[in-house]
Amino acid sequence: MKMQKLTSRKLQAEATKNKLYQVAIELLEKEGFEKLKVEDVCKAAGVSIGSFYNYFSSKYDILSEIFIRADQYFEEEVKDSIKEGSTLDKILEYFDYYAKYNQNVGIDIMKQLYTSNNKIFTQKGRYMQELLKQIISDGQETGEISTTSSPEEICEFLFIAARGVAYDWCIHDGEYNIEEYMHQYMMKLIVIFKKN
Repeated sequence: MKMQKLTSRKLQAEATKNKLYQVAIELLEKEGFEKLKVEDVCKAAGVSIGSFYNYFSSKYDILSEIFIRADQYFEEEVKDSIKEGSTLDKILEYFDYYAKYNQNVGIDIMKQLYTSNNKIFTQKGRYMQELLKQIISDGQETGEISTTSSPEEICEFLFIAARGVAYDWCIHDGEYNIEEYMHQYMMKLIVIFKKN
């Protein structure tokens, strides 16, 4: 009986956190990050301000949550989907998913994330990076990927390029299809790591 209560309470807490997150994202898209107020999020979600601070220490944590969910997306959705083809095909497919995630988050929110103040991009050990490093490492073991650079170096190189595409998409106000552009861009780039 006690176990059910804890489970029920945990589910309720997760539902409240998700509601606050979704409402914050909707307001972020309409108002922009600078105008986003915790009070407005709570009012729209029908939740007390105290409840907000149970889940987020500030409105900046909403942006951090986007990255947490990106890592969850790559662990739960992407990891098991990238199975077929050569290592270069897998890397290309990986960045197809990366672009799709950016597209789904939306241009207005992505503009808030692509700022030099956002240090989450440089955090090491995130699942998203670890998955790509594993794909690269597997490709080096099978002899498909050059070993002149480590998986970490190749991963960082590719992420710098992919973030550059995403930033370009932001400064162009999302006027082109990021999924198509990312695919073409990465297809031309990743061949430099193919073992001759």
